[in-house]
Amino acid sequence: MLNNDTFYPTPVPLIDRMIAKIKGRPQTVLDPAAGMAAIIERMRDYSTMDSDNRYCYRPYENCSYSAIEIDTNLQAILDKKPFVSLIDTDFLQYSGRDHFDLIIANPPFDRGDLHLLKAIDIMYRGEIVYLLNAETIRNPYTHSRKELAQRLAERNAEIEFVPDAFKDAERQTDVEVALIYIRVERTVEEDLFAGVEDEAQECDATAAKQDWEVATKHRIRDMVADYNRTIDIGTKTILDYYKNYNKIGKYLGLNCEAKERLYERRDDLTSLVRGKVNDFIKSVRLNYWRQALELKEVRSRMTTGKAKEFESQIQKRQKMDFTESNIRQFIVNLINGYEGMLTDAVTKLFDKFTIEHCYSGGIVEENIHMFNGWKTNQAFKVNKKVIIPIGYRLSDGEGPFTYGTYGHRWKANSWKISEKTRDIDIVMSYFSADTDYVPIADAVAAALDRQESKNIDTTFFRITCYKKGTMHMVFKDDDVLRRFNIVACRAKGWLPMDYGQKRYEDCDEETQAVVKSFEGIPQYNSNVKRPLFATKPLLAIAA
Repeated sequence: MLNNDTFYPTPVPLIDRMIAKIKGRPQTVLDPAAGMAAIIERMRDYSTMDSDNRYCYRPYENCSYSAIEIDTNLQAILDKKPFVSLIDTDFLQYSGRDHFDLIIANPPFDRGDLHLLKAIDIMYRGEIVYLLNAETIRNPYTHSRKELAQRLAERNAEIEFVPDAFKDAERQTDVEVALIYIRVERTVEEDLFAGVEDEAQECDATAAKQDWEVATKHRIRDMVADYNRTIDIGTKTILDYYKNYNKIGKYLGLNCEAKERLYERRDDLTSLVRGKVNDFIKSVRLNYWRQALELKEVRSRMTTGKAKEFESQIQKRQKMDFTESNIRQFIVNLINGYEGMLTDAVTKLFDKFTIEHCYSGGIVEENIHMFNGWKTNQAFKVNKKVIIPIGYRLSDGEGPFTYGTYGHRWKANSWKISEKTRDIDIVMSYFSADTDYVPIADAVAAALDRQESKNIDTTFFRITCYKKGTMHMVFKDDDVLRRFNIVACRAKGWLPMDYGQKRYEDCDEETQAVVKSFEGIPQYNSNVKRPLFATKPLLAIAA
Protein backbone atom coordinates (compact mmCIF):
# COMPACT_ATOMS: atom_id res chain seq x y z
CA MET A 1 0.00 0.00 0.00
CA LEU A 2 1.27 3.43 -0.87
CA ASN A 3 1.96 5.83 1.97
CA ASN A 4 -1.05 8.04 1.36
CA ASP A 5 -3.58 8.58 4.15
CA THR A 6 -6.29 9.85 1.79
CA PHE A 7 -5.98 7.13 -0.86
CA TYR A 8 -8.74 4.54 -0.60
CA PRO A 9 -8.87 2.35 -3.74
CA THR A 10 -12.45 1.95 -4.93
CA PRO A 11 -13.66 -1.67 -4.69
CA VAL A 12 -14.87 -3.22 -7.95
CA PRO A 13 -18.53 -3.73 -6.84
CA LEU A 14 -18.75 -0.05 -5.98
CA ILE A 15 -17.17 0.94 -9.29
CA ASP A 16 -19.79 -1.17 -11.07
CA ARG A 17 -22.54 0.72 -9.23
CA MET A 18 -20.94 3.98 -10.36
CA ILE A 19 -20.75 2.83 -13.98
CA ALA A 20 -24.37 1.65 -13.87
CA LYS A 21 -25.38 5.28 -13.25
CA ILE A 22 -24.11 6.35 -16.68
CA LYS A 23 -27.02 6.96 -19.04
CA GLY A 24 -25.30 8.25 -22.17
CA ARG A 25 -22.50 7.07 -24.44
CA PRO A 26 -19.50 9.17 -23.37
CA GLN A 27 -16.53 9.50 -25.66
CA THR A 28 -14.28 11.68 -23.48
CA VAL A 29 -13.90 10.69 -19.82
CA LEU A 30 -12.07 12.38 -16.95
CA ASP A 31 -11.17 10.89 -13.57
CA PRO A 32 -9.89 13.89 -11.56
CA ALA A 33 -8.76 11.76 -8.59
CA ALA A 34 -7.51 8.81 -10.59
CA GLY A 35 -5.29 7.00 -8.08
CA MET A 36 -4.01 3.96 -9.98
CA ALA A 37 -6.77 4.26 -12.63
CA ALA A 38 -8.94 1.55 -11.08
CA ILE A 39 -12.19 3.23 -12.21
CA ILE A 40 -10.88 3.78 -15.72
CA GLU A 41 -9.63 0.22 -16.06
CA ARG A 42 -12.96 -1.14 -14.89
CA MET A 43 -14.84 1.10 -17.33
CA ARG A 44 -12.74 -0.22 -20.22
CA ASP A 45 -13.53 -3.80 -19.23
CA TYR A 46 -17.16 -3.19 -18.28
CA SER A 47 -19.61 -5.21 -20.35
CA THR A 48 -23.37 -5.09 -20.68
CA MET A 49 -26.16 -6.38 -22.91
CA ASP A 50 -27.52 -4.44 -25.84
CA SER A 51 -31.03 -3.01 -25.72
CA ASP A 52 -32.52 -6.20 -27.16
CA ASN A 53 -30.55 -8.46 -24.79
CA ARG A 54 -29.08 -10.27 -27.76
CA TYR A 55 -25.35 -9.88 -27.23
CA CYS A 56 -22.82 -8.58 -24.73
CA TYR A 57 -20.54 -5.65 -25.55
CA ARG A 58 -18.16 -3.13 -23.95
CA PRO A 59 -19.66 0.33 -24.37
CA TYR A 60 -16.71 2.26 -22.88
CA GLU A 61 -13.77 0.29 -24.27
CA ASN A 62 -12.76 2.91 -26.84
CA CYS A 63 -13.35 6.07 -24.83
CA SER A 64 -10.64 8.69 -24.56
CA TYR A 65 -9.56 8.64 -20.91
CA SER A 66 -7.88 11.52 -19.08
CA ALA A 67 -6.69 11.54 -15.49
CA ILE A 68 -5.61 14.00 -12.81
CA GLU A 69 -3.72 12.82 -9.73
CA ILE A 70 -1.96 14.83 -7.02
CA ASP A 71 0.18 12.03 -5.52
CA THR A 72 3.55 11.79 -7.29
CA ASN A 73 3.87 8.04 -6.71
CA LEU A 74 0.47 7.44 -8.24
CA GLN A 75 1.36 9.76 -11.11
CA ALA A 76 4.29 7.51 -11.94
CA ILE A 77 1.95 4.52 -12.06
CA LEU A 78 -0.54 6.34 -14.28
CA ASP A 79 2.18 7.46 -16.65
CA LYS A 80 2.93 3.83 -17.49
CA LYS A 81 -0.65 3.07 -18.51
CA PRO A 82 -0.99 3.66 -22.28
CA PHE A 83 -4.79 3.92 -22.27
CA VAL A 84 -4.96 6.98 -20.00
CA SER A 85 -3.48 10.50 -20.36
CA LEU A 86 -2.31 12.29 -17.23
CA ILE A 87 -3.35 15.89 -17.94
CA ASP A 88 -2.67 17.62 -14.63
CA THR A 89 -1.66 17.06 -11.02
CA ASP A 90 -4.18 19.00 -8.91
CA PHE A 91 -7.81 19.04 -9.93
CA LEU A 92 -8.70 21.93 -7.63
CA GLN A 93 -6.13 24.06 -9.49
CA TYR A 94 -7.01 22.67 -12.92
CA SER A 95 -7.67 25.35 -15.53
CA GLY A 96 -7.76 23.26 -18.71
CA ARG A 97 -10.22 24.09 -21.46
CA ASP A 98 -11.06 20.53 -22.55
CA HIS A 99 -14.72 19.51 -22.46
CA PHE A 100 -15.64 16.01 -21.21
CA ASP A 101 -18.71 13.86 -21.69
CA LEU A 102 -18.25 12.20 -18.31
CA ILE A 103 -16.44 13.09 -15.07
CA ILE A 104 -16.30 10.13 -12.71
CA ALA A 105 -14.34 9.99 -9.45
CA ASN A 106 -13.81 8.82 -5.91
CA PRO A 107 -12.03 11.92 -4.53
CA PRO A 108 -10.38 12.25 -1.09
CA PHE A 109 -13.24 12.32 1.40
CA ASP A 110 -11.91 15.39 3.18
CA ARG A 111 -12.16 17.46 -0.02
CA GLY A 112 -15.03 15.75 -1.76
CA ASP A 113 -17.32 18.80 -1.66
CA LEU A 114 -14.68 21.01 -3.31
CA HIS A 115 -13.98 18.34 -5.92
CA LEU A 116 -17.61 17.98 -6.92
CA LEU A 117 -18.14 21.75 -7.06
CA LYS A 118 -15.15 21.96 -9.40
CA ALA A 119 -16.54 19.15 -11.58
CA ILE A 120 -19.88 20.97 -11.89
CA ASP A 121 -18.08 24.19 -12.79
CA ILE A 122 -16.08 22.68 -15.66
CA MET A 123 -18.77 20.38 -17.06
CA TYR A 124 -20.34 21.97 -20.11
CA ARG A 125 -22.67 19.19 -21.13
CA GLY A 126 -22.48 15.63 -19.91
CA GLU A 127 -22.65 13.40 -16.85
CA ILE A 128 -21.00 13.50 -13.44
CA VAL A 129 -20.72 10.42 -11.20
CA TYR A 130 -19.09 10.99 -7.79
CA LEU A 131 -18.52 9.20 -4.52
CA LEU A 132 -18.56 11.38 -1.42
CA ASN A 133 -18.51 10.81 2.29
CA ALA A 134 -22.21 10.65 3.25
CA GLU A 135 -21.60 13.24 5.98
CA THR A 136 -20.73 15.76 3.30
CA ILE A 137 -24.35 15.58 2.13
CA ARG A 138 -26.13 14.84 5.41
CA ASN A 139 -24.35 17.54 7.44
CA PRO A 140 -23.80 20.66 5.27
CA TYR A 141 -22.32 22.86 7.98
CA THR A 142 -19.51 24.50 5.98
CA HIS A 143 -19.89 27.16 3.33
CA SER A 144 -18.73 24.80 0.57
CA ARG A 145 -21.09 22.03 1.69
CA LYS A 146 -24.02 24.46 1.73
CA GLU A 147 -23.12 25.65 -1.77
CA LEU A 148 -22.88 22.05 -2.96
CA ALA A 149 -26.29 21.18 -1.48
CA GLN A 150 -27.85 24.13 -3.31
CA ARG A 151 -26.26 23.24 -6.65
CA LEU A 152 -27.23 19.58 -6.35
CA ALA A 153 -30.82 20.62 -5.71
CA GLU A 154 -30.80 23.01 -8.68
CA ARG A 155 -29.65 20.19 -10.97
CA ASN A 156 -31.99 17.54 -9.59
CA ALA A 157 -29.06 15.35 -8.66
CA GLU A 158 -29.65 11.68 -7.90
CA ILE A 159 -28.20 10.74 -4.49
CA GLU A 160 -27.91 7.15 -3.29
CA PHE A 161 -26.45 6.37 0.12
CA VAL A 162 -24.37 3.20 0.31
CA PRO A 163 -23.45 1.85 3.77
CA ASP A 164 -20.39 -0.35 4.29
CA ALA A 165 -19.20 0.30 0.72
CA PHE A 166 -15.54 -0.07 1.76
CA LYS A 167 -16.05 -2.83 4.32
CA ASP A 168 -14.38 -5.47 2.14
CA ALA A 169 -12.16 -3.10 0.14
CA GLU A 170 -8.38 -3.32 -0.25
CA ARG A 171 -8.18 -0.52 2.31
CA GLN A 172 -11.12 -0.92 4.66
CA THR A 173 -13.23 1.75 6.35
CA ASP A 174 -16.74 1.69 7.78
CA VAL A 175 -17.65 5.08 6.35
CA GLU A 176 -21.00 5.47 4.56
CA VAL A 177 -20.74 6.99 1.09
CA ALA A 178 -23.09 8.98 -1.12
CA LEU A 179 -23.21 7.96 -4.77
CA ILE A 180 -24.16 11.09 -6.74
CA TYR A 181 -25.29 11.40 -10.35
CA ILE A 182 -25.74 14.71 -12.17
CA ARG A 183 -26.75 15.36 -15.75
CA VAL A 184 -25.62 18.76 -17.02
CA GLU A 185 -27.43 20.11 -20.07
CA ARG A 186 -26.32 23.21 -21.94
CA THR A 187 -26.42 24.38 -25.54
CA VAL A 188 -24.34 26.72 -27.63
CA GLU A 189 -26.83 29.53 -27.10
CA GLU A 190 -25.94 29.49 -23.42
CA ASP A 191 -22.67 30.86 -22.11
CA LEU A 192 -20.46 28.04 -23.36
CA PHE A 193 -17.21 29.69 -22.43
CA ALA A 194 -17.97 31.84 -19.46
CA GLY A 195 -15.61 34.73 -19.05
CA VAL A 196 -14.19 34.58 -22.55
CA GLU A 197 -13.76 38.08 -23.91
CA ASP A 198 -12.43 39.33 -27.19
CA GLU A 199 -8.80 40.09 -26.51
CA ALA A 200 -7.57 40.08 -30.06
CA GLN A 201 -6.32 43.64 -29.74
CA GLU A 202 -4.05 42.57 -26.88
CA CYS A 203 -2.51 39.63 -28.68
CA ASP A 204 0.96 40.17 -30.14
CA ALA A 205 0.83 38.70 -33.63
CA THR A 206 4.58 38.07 -33.63
CA ALA A 207 4.65 36.27 -30.30
CA ALA A 208 4.31 32.83 -31.85
CA LYS A 209 7.40 33.48 -33.96
CA GLN A 210 9.62 34.35 -31.05
CA ASP A 211 12.39 32.05 -29.98
CA TRP A 212 10.83 30.88 -26.74
CA GLU A 213 13.78 30.05 -24.55
CA VAL A 214 12.39 29.23 -21.15
CA ALA A 215 14.90 30.63 -18.71
CA THR A 216 13.00 32.77 -16.18
CA LYS A 217 9.69 32.92 -14.40
CA HIS A 218 8.83 36.01 -16.40
CA ARG A 219 9.23 34.14 -19.67
CA ILE A 220 7.05 31.27 -18.50
CA ARG A 221 4.32 33.64 -17.41
CA ASP A 222 4.44 35.40 -20.77
CA MET A 223 4.08 32.11 -22.59
CA VAL A 224 1.20 30.92 -20.43
CA ALA A 225 -0.57 34.28 -20.77
CA ASP A 226 -0.17 34.20 -24.55
CA TYR A 227 -1.44 30.62 -24.63
CA ASN A 228 -4.56 31.59 -22.68
CA ARG A 229 -5.19 34.59 -24.97
CA THR A 230 -4.90 32.33 -27.98
CA ILE A 231 -7.38 29.85 -26.50
CA ASP A 232 -9.78 32.64 -25.58
CA ILE A 233 -9.70 34.18 -29.04
CA GLY A 234 -10.09 30.82 -30.76
CA THR A 235 -12.95 29.54 -28.64
CA LYS A 236 -14.83 32.81 -28.92
CA THR A 237 -14.39 32.74 -32.70
CA ILE A 238 -15.74 29.18 -32.85
CA LEU A 239 -18.62 30.05 -30.55
CA ASP A 240 -19.58 33.16 -32.52
CA TYR A 241 -19.58 31.18 -35.75
CA TYR A 242 -21.74 28.33 -34.49
CA LYS A 243 -24.17 30.55 -32.59
CA ASN A 244 -25.42 31.69 -35.97
CA TYR A 245 -24.74 28.41 -37.74
CA ASN A 246 -28.35 27.42 -38.15
CA LYS A 247 -29.07 30.68 -39.98
CA ILE A 248 -26.01 31.18 -42.16
CA GLY A 249 -24.04 27.91 -42.18
CA LYS A 250 -25.63 26.50 -45.30
CA TYR A 251 -24.83 29.66 -47.24
CA LEU A 252 -21.21 30.03 -46.17
CA GLY A 253 -20.00 26.58 -47.13
CA LEU A 254 -16.96 26.89 -44.86
CA ASN A 255 -16.97 23.29 -43.76
CA CYS A 256 -18.41 19.89 -44.45
CA GLU A 257 -20.80 19.94 -41.50
CA ALA A 258 -23.35 22.16 -43.28
CA LYS A 259 -26.12 19.59 -43.32
CA GLU A 260 -29.81 20.08 -42.77
CA ARG A 261 -29.88 17.92 -39.65
CA LEU A 262 -27.55 20.35 -37.88
CA TYR A 263 -30.01 23.18 -38.39
CA GLU A 264 -32.82 21.12 -36.97
CA ARG A 265 -31.14 19.31 -34.07
CA ARG A 266 -29.46 21.51 -31.49
CA ASP A 267 -27.84 18.53 -29.73
CA ASP A 268 -25.85 17.59 -32.80
CA LEU A 269 -24.74 21.16 -33.21
CA THR A 270 -23.68 21.33 -29.59
CA SER A 271 -21.61 18.17 -29.96
CA LEU A 272 -20.04 19.61 -33.06
CA VAL A 273 -19.05 22.81 -31.23
CA ARG A 274 -17.54 20.89 -28.37
CA GLY A 275 -15.55 18.68 -30.75
CA LYS A 276 -14.25 21.66 -32.68
CA VAL A 277 -13.19 23.43 -29.49
CA ASN A 278 -11.43 20.35 -28.11
CA ASP A 279 -9.55 19.81 -31.38
CA PHE A 280 -8.54 23.47 -31.44
CA ILE A 281 -7.30 23.39 -27.84
CA LYS A 282 -5.25 20.23 -28.42
CA SER A 283 -3.60 21.76 -31.46
CA VAL A 284 -2.74 25.00 -29.66
CA ARG A 285 -1.54 23.18 -26.55
CA LEU A 286 0.81 20.92 -28.53
CA ASN A 287 2.29 23.95 -30.28
CA TYR A 288 2.95 25.78 -27.02
CA TRP A 289 4.46 22.70 -25.37
CA ARG A 290 6.82 22.45 -28.33
CA GLN A 291 7.81 26.08 -27.83
CA ALA A 292 8.26 25.71 -24.10
CA LEU A 293 10.35 22.59 -24.40
CA GLU A 294 12.71 23.95 -27.04
CA LEU A 295 15.14 24.63 -24.24
CA LYS A 296 18.55 25.62 -25.48
CA GLU A 297 20.17 24.30 -22.32
CA VAL A 298 18.66 20.86 -22.91
CA ARG A 299 18.31 20.54 -26.66
CA SER A 300 21.91 21.55 -27.29
CA ARG A 301 23.09 18.69 -25.07
CA MET A 302 20.89 15.94 -26.46
CA THR A 303 22.17 13.23 -28.76
CA THR A 304 20.12 12.13 -31.74
CA GLY A 305 18.59 9.21 -29.86
CA LYS A 306 17.66 11.29 -26.83
CA ALA A 307 16.17 13.98 -29.03
CA LYS A 308 13.79 11.39 -30.48
CA GLU A 309 12.77 10.28 -26.99
CA PHE A 310 12.26 13.92 -26.07
CA GLU A 311 10.02 14.43 -29.07
CA SER A 312 7.83 11.54 -27.94
CA GLN A 313 7.50 13.27 -24.56
CA ILE A 314 6.31 16.40 -26.31
CA GLN A 315 3.62 14.36 -28.04
CA LYS A 316 2.46 13.10 -24.66
CA ARG A 317 2.31 16.68 -23.34
CA GLN A 318 -0.45 17.67 -25.73
CA LYS A 319 -3.07 16.58 -23.20
CA MET A 320 -1.29 18.10 -20.23
CA ASP A 321 -2.62 21.55 -19.43
CA PHE A 322 -0.21 24.36 -20.28
CA THR A 323 0.35 26.00 -16.90
CA GLU A 324 3.35 27.38 -15.03
CA SER A 325 3.30 24.57 -12.49
CA ASN A 326 3.07 21.85 -15.16
CA ILE A 327 5.94 23.35 -17.16
CA ARG A 328 8.15 23.51 -14.09
CA GLN A 329 7.25 19.97 -13.01
CA PHE A 330 8.20 18.60 -16.40
CA ILE A 331 11.53 20.40 -16.28
CA VAL A 332 12.21 19.21 -12.73
CA ASN A 333 11.67 15.65 -13.99
CA LEU A 334 14.16 16.35 -16.77
CA ILE A 335 16.73 17.61 -14.32
CA ASN A 336 16.26 14.64 -11.99
CA GLY A 337 17.15 12.33 -14.87
CA TYR A 338 19.76 14.61 -16.38
CA GLU A 339 22.93 12.83 -15.23
CA GLY A 340 21.42 9.51 -16.27
CA MET A 341 20.76 10.99 -19.71
CA LEU A 342 24.37 12.15 -19.99
CA THR A 343 25.73 8.77 -18.85
CA ASP A 344 23.57 6.94 -21.38
CA ALA A 345 24.81 9.19 -24.20
CA VAL A 346 28.46 8.72 -23.14
CA THR A 347 28.04 4.94 -23.05
CA LYS A 348 26.52 4.84 -26.54
CA LEU A 349 29.41 6.91 -27.95
CA PHE A 350 31.91 4.70 -26.10
CA ASP A 351 30.36 1.68 -27.81
CA LYS A 352 30.54 3.45 -31.17
CA PHE A 353 34.28 4.15 -30.66
CA THR A 354 34.99 0.61 -29.52
CA ILE A 355 32.54 -2.23 -30.11
CA GLU A 356 30.96 -0.84 -33.27
CA HIS A 357 34.20 0.20 -34.97
CA CYS A 358 36.63 -2.27 -33.45
CA TYR A 359 36.96 -5.82 -34.80
CA SER A 360 39.78 -8.24 -35.49
CA GLY A 361 41.46 -7.36 -38.76
CA GLY A 362 39.35 -4.21 -39.01
CA ILE A 363 40.34 -0.60 -39.50
CA VAL A 364 40.16 0.64 -35.95
CA GLU A 365 41.50 -2.20 -33.83
CA GLU A 366 43.81 0.28 -32.13
CA ASN A 367 40.88 2.34 -30.77
CA ILE A 368 40.88 0.42 -27.51
CA HIS A 369 43.24 -0.23 -24.62
CA MET A 370 42.63 -3.33 -22.50
CA PHE A 371 42.84 -3.20 -18.73
CA ASN A 372 41.97 -5.44 -15.79
CA GLY A 373 38.63 -4.11 -14.66
CA TRP A 374 36.62 -4.47 -11.48
CA LYS A 375 35.59 -8.12 -11.19
CA THR A 376 36.67 -8.76 -14.82
CA ASN A 377 39.81 -8.86 -16.95
CA GLN A 378 37.90 -8.18 -20.16
CA ALA A 379 37.58 -4.43 -19.71
CA PHE A 380 38.81 -1.80 -22.14
CA LYS A 381 38.90 1.96 -22.55
CA VAL A 382 39.17 4.36 -25.48
CA ASN A 383 42.66 5.27 -26.64
CA LYS A 384 43.90 8.82 -27.16
CA LYS A 385 43.51 8.30 -30.90
CA VAL A 386 40.33 6.82 -32.40
CA ILE A 387 39.56 6.05 -36.00
CA ILE A 388 35.99 6.19 -37.21
CA PRO A 389 34.52 5.44 -40.62
CA ILE A 390 32.49 8.39 -41.86
CA GLY A 391 31.43 6.79 -45.13
CA TYR A 392 32.94 5.58 -48.34
CA ARG A 393 32.87 7.32 -51.70
CA LEU A 394 30.77 5.28 -54.11
CA SER A 395 31.09 7.65 -57.05
CA ASP A 396 32.25 11.17 -57.70
CA GLY A 397 30.46 13.66 -55.52
CA GLU A 398 29.20 11.12 -52.98
CA GLY A 399 30.54 10.38 -49.54
CA PRO A 400 31.75 12.70 -46.75
CA PHE A 401 34.82 14.02 -48.52
CA THR A 402 36.54 13.34 -51.84
CA TYR A 403 39.87 14.06 -53.50
CA GLY A 404 41.11 13.65 -57.01
CA THR A 405 38.49 15.50 -59.04
CA TYR A 406 38.16 19.05 -60.23
CA GLY A 407 41.87 19.81 -60.25
CA HIS A 408 42.76 17.39 -57.43
CA ARG A 409 41.01 19.41 -54.80
CA TRP A 410 39.39 18.29 -51.57
CA LYS A 411 35.62 18.62 -51.28
CA ALA A 412 33.48 18.12 -48.19
CA ASN A 413 29.92 16.93 -47.74
CA SER A 414 29.15 18.90 -44.58
CA TRP A 415 25.75 17.26 -44.07
CA LYS A 416 27.25 13.77 -44.24
CA ILE A 417 30.02 14.64 -41.79
CA SER A 418 27.58 16.38 -39.44
CA GLU A 419 25.31 13.32 -39.44
CA LYS A 420 28.20 11.14 -38.27
CA THR A 421 29.82 13.52 -35.79
CA ARG A 422 26.99 15.52 -34.17
CA ASP A 423 26.68 13.17 -31.19
CA ILE A 424 30.46 13.21 -30.68
CA ASP A 425 30.36 17.01 -30.32
CA ILE A 426 27.46 16.89 -27.89
CA VAL A 427 28.93 14.19 -25.65
CA MET A 428 32.33 15.89 -25.50
CA SER A 429 30.62 19.12 -24.43
CA TYR A 430 29.47 17.34 -21.27
CA PHE A 431 33.08 17.37 -20.07
CA SER A 432 34.02 20.88 -21.16
CA ALA A 433 33.59 24.11 -19.22
CA ASP A 434 33.30 26.03 -22.50
CA THR A 435 29.76 27.08 -23.25
CA ASP A 436 30.16 26.92 -27.02
CA TYR A 437 32.10 24.70 -29.36
CA VAL A 438 32.82 24.60 -33.09
CA PRO A 439 31.14 21.49 -34.56
CA ILE A 440 33.51 18.94 -36.04
CA ALA A 441 31.67 19.09 -39.36
CA ASP A 442 32.14 22.86 -39.64
CA ALA A 443 35.84 22.72 -38.76
CA VAL A 444 36.54 19.86 -41.19
CA ALA A 445 34.58 21.47 -44.04
CA ALA A 446 36.40 24.79 -43.56
CA ALA A 447 39.81 23.04 -43.53
CA LEU A 448 39.06 21.03 -46.66
CA ASP A 449 37.96 24.19 -48.40
CA ARG A 450 41.45 25.47 -47.61
CA GLN A 451 42.80 22.15 -48.99
CA GLU A 452 43.97 21.08 -45.54
CA SER A 453 43.25 17.47 -44.60
CA LYS A 454 45.76 16.82 -41.80
CA ASN A 455 45.86 17.96 -38.16
CA ILE A 456 42.62 19.88 -38.46
CA ASP A 457 42.12 21.71 -35.18
CA THR A 458 38.64 21.35 -33.63
CA THR A 459 37.37 22.14 -30.15
CA PHE A 460 37.98 18.64 -28.76
CA PHE A 461 40.15 16.85 -31.37
CA ARG A 462 42.91 17.12 -33.95
CA ILE A 463 41.58 15.37 -37.02
CA THR A 464 43.09 13.93 -40.19
CA CYS A 465 40.82 12.92 -43.07
CA TYR A 466 41.61 10.10 -45.50
CA LYS A 467 40.22 9.56 -48.96
CA LYS A 468 38.89 6.12 -48.11
CA GLY A 469 36.37 7.81 -45.81
CA THR A 470 37.93 7.58 -42.36
CA MET A 471 38.76 10.20 -39.78
CA HIS A 472 41.64 9.85 -37.34
CA MET A 473 40.69 11.79 -34.22
CA VAL A 474 43.18 12.59 -31.45
CA PHE A 475 41.84 13.83 -28.12
CA LYS A 476 43.32 17.27 -27.35
CA ASP A 477 42.56 17.11 -23.63
CA ASP A 478 43.74 14.02 -21.74
CA ASP A 479 41.51 14.92 -18.80
CA VAL A 480 38.40 14.94 -20.98
CA LEU A 481 39.38 11.51 -22.31
CA ARG A 482 39.95 10.24 -18.77
CA ARG A 483 36.55 11.37 -17.49
CA PHE A 484 34.83 10.08 -20.63
CA ASN A 485 36.32 6.63 -20.03
CA ILE A 486 35.45 6.66 -16.33
CA VAL A 487 31.79 7.46 -16.94
CA ALA A 488 31.45 4.73 -19.59
CA CYS A 489 33.40 2.09 -17.67
CA ARG A 490 31.45 2.76 -14.46
CA ALA A 491 28.19 2.34 -16.36
CA LYS A 492 29.46 -1.01 -17.71
CA GLY A 493 30.51 -2.21 -14.26
CA TRP A 494 34.23 -2.24 -15.13
CA LEU A 495 34.97 0.42 -12.53
CA PRO A 496 33.30 0.69 -9.09
CA MET A 497 30.54 3.30 -8.95
CA ASP A 498 32.47 5.18 -6.26
CA TYR A 499 35.63 5.21 -8.36
CA GLY A 500 37.56 8.41 -7.69
CA GLN A 501 35.73 9.30 -4.46
CA LYS A 502 38.52 8.40 -1.99
CA ARG A 503 42.29 8.34 -2.09
CA TYR A 504 44.11 5.27 -3.31
CA GLU A 505 45.44 4.48 0.19
CA ASP A 506 41.86 4.24 1.51
CA CYS A 507 40.59 1.87 -1.20
CA ASP A 508 40.33 -1.90 -0.78
CA GLU A 509 42.80 -4.18 -2.53
CA GLU A 510 40.48 -4.97 -5.42
CA THR A 511 39.88 -1.29 -6.19
CA GLN A 512 43.61 -0.55 -5.87
CA ALA A 513 44.36 -3.18 -8.49
CA VAL A 514 41.79 -1.57 -10.82
CA VAL A 515 43.36 1.86 -10.29
CA LYS A 516 46.84 0.58 -11.21
CA SER A 517 45.56 -1.10 -14.35
CA PHE A 518 43.25 1.74 -15.47
CA GLU A 519 45.39 4.86 -14.96
CA GLY A 520 48.02 4.56 -12.22
CA ILE A 521 48.20 5.88 -8.67
CA PRO A 522 49.52 9.45 -9.26
CA GLN A 523 46.86 10.37 -11.83
CA TYR A 524 44.13 8.78 -9.72
CA ASN A 525 45.08 10.63 -6.52
CA SER A 526 45.35 13.96 -8.31
CA ASN A 527 41.70 13.72 -9.36
CA VAL A 528 40.02 12.41 -6.20
CA LYS A 529 36.46 13.76 -5.77
CA ARG A 530 36.68 15.76 -8.97
CA PRO A 531 33.30 16.01 -10.79
CA LEU A 532 33.14 13.92 -13.93
CA PHE A 533 30.81 16.20 -15.84
CA ALA A 534 31.50 19.90 -16.28
CA THR A 535 29.42 22.07 -13.97
CA LYS A 536 27.09 24.26 -15.99
CA PRO A 537 23.93 26.18 -15.07
CA LEU A 538 20.91 24.25 -16.21
CA LEU A 539 17.34 25.41 -16.44
CA ALA A 540 17.08 28.26 -13.99
CA ILE A 541 13.29 28.09 -14.18
CA ALA A 542 13.26 25.02 -11.97
CA ALA A 543 14.58 27.00 -9.03
